[in-house]
Amino acid sequence: MTQEWLDRHAVITVKAYPNPSAKYHETVCVAAITKEEGWIRLYPVQFRTLPQAKRFKKYQQIHLKMTKHERDSRPESYRPDELSIEAQDVIGSEMGWTRRWDWIRPTVNSSMCEIQQLQKTNGKSIGAFRPKAVLDFVIEDDQPDWSGRKQSALDQMTLFDERTERLEKIPMIFKYRYVCADDACRGHTQSIIDWELMELYRNVRDRAASSEEIKAKIRQKYFDELCGPRKDTHFFVGNHSRFPNTFMILGVFWPPLTDANPDVKGSIQKSLFQ
Repeated sequence: MTQEWLDRHAVITVKAYPNPSAKYHETVCVAAITKEEGWIRLYPVQFRTLPQAKRFKKYQQIHLKMTKHERDSRPESYRPDELSIEAQDVIGSEMGWTRRWDWIRPTVNSSMCEIQQLQKTNGKSIGAFRPKAVLDFVIEDDQPDWSGRKQSALDQMTLFDERTERLEKIPMIFKYRYVCADDACRGHTQSIIDWELMELYRNVRDRAASSEEIKAKIRQKYFDELCGPRKDTHFFVGNHSRFPNTFMILGVFWPPLTDANPDVKGSIQKSLFQ
């Protein structure tokens, strides 16, 4: 069957941290929004081998051609034509977050529980929502090296392109614990896989004196600041292709309350001892 290639204008919302792949050497899963489809997942993207001019940033507008992913049944999944990618303007926050909200607001669901229910009924696999209360930001130690299959994929990558710096394994796992706005919500604990978070780890690691200092600085950013009392924090979430009931936090959207919804009051952080 002939592939239908769609000509689209999209805004990038998330780049997940690269993952070693036996087939593609190394891939990045990208979440974006189009006016036509709403949420889309672009996969695979061999981001670190793209020409510099095509390496898009968060909230950057891009033009591309994409087709429905033939091996991924999730409705939001598309295969991009990497050669067609044209990086355009970045939607900055210098003048406020209004332009970003213009893209995000139409995609927002009422809760994580609603997104999980929609996954069961129509296969929804990407969404955005405002948590009712963020209870904690958990940091767990992880293995310092890639597993055998992923290590082999990286070895092949080195042979494939000697110009690409070897992908570092981040030896920590980051998770949010929260409750969403659904009245029956019993709470959620989900990993966050945003590339920005992993880069923060690398930057802090290079300056910090200990593992505990690294964790404290990352927690200050992702819990105290991004989920603080002056932010209208939303989570971007997506599920796993092989485990559709398993959702991960792809990224955090954290506009000031005055730029988002002035009717929303107070912090979404909640004391663990309340």
